[in-house]
Amino acid sequence: MEKKDMALLIEVEDTLEDMDETLRQLTGYGHASGEFIKLDNVFDVIYRNSHTVYSGNPEEGQELFFQILMSRNLTPEQRADILMNGTVRM
Repeated sequence: MEKKDMALLIEVEDTLEDMDETLRQLTGYGHASGEFIKLDNVFDVIYRNSHTVYSGNPEEGQELFFQILMSRNLTPEQRADILMNGTVRM
């Protein structure tokens, strides 16, 4: 996957997180609690296309992956670069 495609998926994930927050405020449930569970597929594609450092150690790697993905102080392009190259700087 190219970095620009990963950045686009990260933008979608950011939007899904915003939508999820709104759903929780309105209904008390996020998208994963209802008919929209398939939206998690975006997260799965990002994870599968990230560097293996995040999947090699399931507990620590997944936590670090999630922290990077949700670091909105970084641009989607910066997060894509970090996730694809396996760097741990934030």
